[in-house]
Amino acid sequence: MTFVKVKMGLQQIAPPGKLNVRLKEEALKNVISSLKAEGHRVTNVSREGTIFLLEVEKTSGATK
Repeated sequence: MTFVKVKMGLQQIAPPGKLNVRLKEEALKNVISSLKAEGHRVTNVSREGTIFLLEVEKTSGATK
């Protein structure tokens, strides 16, 4: 479900736009792998306590 929300956010921006995402640790690995599988780039991952912050770049070759 978390990836669906991230994907909806990406649909709102044009390539090469960036989206900042906040995730709990249990969703981190699956969301990153799903983003990469669709052709997006995760350009930064940082941590604030128990929350992870991802910076995602929507690429022009990404699937919709």
